[in-house]
Amino acid sequence: MTTAFVLSGGGIRGPLQVGALAALLERGIVPDMMVGTSAGSLNSGFMAAYGPELSNIPLLMDAWRSATREVVYPGNILSLIWRLIRRADGFFPSEGMRNLIASKLPPGVTTYGQLKIPCYLTAVDLRSRKLYLFGEDPAASVLDGMMASSLIPVLQPPLDYQGLQLVDGGVLAEVPCSVAMDKGATTIYAINVGGGEEVQPPAKGIFDIFMRTLQTWLVQSFFLDLQRADDDPQIDLHHIQITAFNELAFNDFSKTEEQFVAGKEAANRYLDAPRPRALSRPATTSTAAATVGGAREYILPQYRQNR
Repeated sequence: MTTAFVLSGGGIRGPLQVGALAALLERGIVPDMMVGTSAGSLNSGFMAAYGPELSNIPLLMDAWRSATREVVYPGNILSLIWRLIRRADGFFPSEGMRNLIASKLPPGVTTYGQLKIPCYLTAVDLRSRKLYLFGEDPAASVLDGMMASSLIPVLQPPLDYQGLQLVDGGVLAEVPCSVAMDKGATTIYAINVGGGEEVQPPAKGIFDIFMRTLQTWLVQSFFLDLQRADDDPQIDLHHIQITAFNELAFNDFSKTEEQFVAGKEAANRYLDAPRPRALSRPATTSTAAATVGGAREYILPQYRQNR
């Protein structure tokens, strides 16, 4: 049996995953590999670098406590306007985040070959519109992979990487369970702090609307992974969906401590009554699931679950 922890994107809500990781490790559930995208790539990279042990959870907590608005999204309205005038590639520079990640990696750990367990991180190339995977080349830079996978398009500039223009891997794979399956994982714990089926309050403001739009693009690919796992009798996929703190703004770092607690509580609730082969999306044989006024929901054929 090969166990993988797959960590979703989630931006500012990454600390929820740290709490969930603590819950899993406390119960003796230890990964043979880490797979991550976006915020999940940061947690996956740190966990693989330090080792999947409960004693290392405080190191991940420390990394998130060091992530502040001034470090990750520095500046003010004037600097935003200036970056727009200069036609910058993102509203915020990424140097602060890169320096933070580099400072929190263990001394001497710079490549994937130096990690304690395999770690696979996804990123999207804006030039070719293809998904790329870090972690197969032991000589590749861990820092580059973590950065590329977590750079949110528009908010931060893409990473120029050997002719590629890389951004957040969640653009094509929000919870990249297929990577874990392709790498031989038979037991998968997917810690999903991204969007699910829950209805959220109305989006307000330009940034909130953009982030909600991005989440809408991201969520659909995960349902295909859930279906793939459900159709394979050799795979047990545990989907730990954590919806707490959905209302946080993209640059609100004030709830980090509360997220550690909420993530652990949510994971423990699931682990008390695990459902390893339960799809989170209700099955339907209809092309429509809801009607609102003169509009009805249309479920694309690739997302229908015919039983």
